[in-house]
Amino acid sequence: MVVERAQIPPEGLDLEVREEPCWDGVKGLWLSLAPVQASLHLEREVNGILASGTFSTTAVVPCSRCSESVAVPVSDSFTILYTEAREAFRDEEVELSAAEMDVDTMQDDRLDVTRLLRENVLLNLPLQPLCRVDCRGLCPHCGVNLNESSCGCQVQEGDPRLAPLQHLL
Repeated sequence: MVVERAQIPPEGLDLEVREEPCWDGVKGLWLSLAPVQASLHLEREVNGILASGTFSTTAVVPCSRCSESVAVPVSDSFTILYTEAREAFRDEEVELSAAEMDVDTMQDDRLDVTRLLRENVLLNLPLQPLCRVDCRGLCPHCGVNLNESSCGCQVQEGDPRLAPLQHLL
């Protein structure tokens, strides 16, 4: 979904968006992703478009310890200023303030809402999702899920050559 700057009235534009996540370049990040629900408010600014809002979805991802599927709610709020390309980049190096960190560029006075939602969903996915806090994971020797059963693997307590150094710990 693309919104042109001219479509935004002076008082701003409120949008309710339901986006099906058929995005390129994200294969393997999740097993499935529910449609993204978003509420957006777009305002025309002197140097661009100010986009603010919230989004929510549910991602089914593999647990980082045991590889079981886990449904993770993904939601956040955002405020981003979209400027024209010539305004966003200067030749000289400058330090960005906190207010300038949420600035992006738009193409031909158009805001790509699909890209905005894609970026925010990807930024809010958990790095190491867990099926539960006390997940025991998989046995490193035989691969059995330790949450479901225990295995009979003999675990050696480290390298026996390092035993004389154990008293230092």
